[in-house]
Amino acid sequence: MTPQNNENNILTDHSIFKWHSFLPGETSVDDLSVFKFQGSVAKLFGNIIPEQYFTPCYCIHIITDGTLNACINNQNYEFHAHDGYLVTPDFLMVRPTRSDSYVEMYILTLSRKFIKELNPQFSQSLIAKMFIQPVWQMSERKTRRAVQYWELLREVVNDNKRTAAMHLVRSLFHYLAGDSDWGVQNTNSISRNEEITGRFMMLVDANCEQRHSLDWYASEMCLTTRYVANTVKQTLGITASSCIERALVQRAKTLLLTTTMPIQEIAEQLGFQNQSHFGTFFKRHEGVSPTAYRKHP
Repeated sequence: MTPQNNENNILTDHSIFKWHSFLPGETSVDDLSVFKFQGSVAKLFGNIIPEQYFTPCYCIHIITDGTLNACINNQNYEFHAHDGYLVTPDFLMVRPTRSDSYVEMYILTLSRKFIKELNPQFSQSLIAKMFIQPVWQMSERKTRRAVQYWELLREVVNDNKRTAAMHLVRSLFHYLAGDSDWGVQNTNSISRNEEITGRFMMLVDANCEQRHSLDWYASEMCLTTRYVANTVKQTLGITASSCIERALVQRAKTLLLTTTMPIQEIAEQLGFQNQSHFGTFFKRHEGVSPTAYRKHP
């Protein structure tokens, strides 16, 4: 499969997609996709996005003009020009209810595989911060600079230059984090705590379905459980166990709403001893049983 340049030929009736480029991945999710959306929210979301959906990859959004109301994991946001946000895999997105507004936005999607390949040169601490603080604001000048990265990425992706794309993505992430609300400075080195937290978050993303114990993650990192727990808490402000549980809940929601798998099979896939234990865990976090959530999310 070769890269495609689908400029102005996707949903051309509504002129929503200005261009779309991608590096094909080994799965149904492209490793790297580059988009620009321009048009009314009604046309954009009404035609290509279902009422509720779960993101299969990392998605970075930069709003350059207009307004976008979005519901991400039951949290409502109103985005304006120069706002940016990141959505991580398995986050629940709800189609905007206010559809009469105009929006221009740039979107970069990255598969889990591509994100992992960015390491170790790429600062894992940025990903860790994004899990907890997905929204940031930029100046007009910084927004213009960020858009230049999208333009460059479009070119290297169309030419199938994967290594160049990877370097550009690393640079983009560090540029966005340089003076953003994430609190991670654009330096040549990161703190020990940030490096450990980043490693931990990547392990959670890859293994949370079958590994629920903090002890396992600490062992994989060749560190003590107490040290990992203290480090994550100091870096992110929430406990390491909460990070694992949050990721697990998101996987559960994805399976409940996007598949017809029986609850028992979902419990098994997520590493629970039985359906009862899974139901107790899910209700503790969401306030309803898995069955009730599937019927009325």
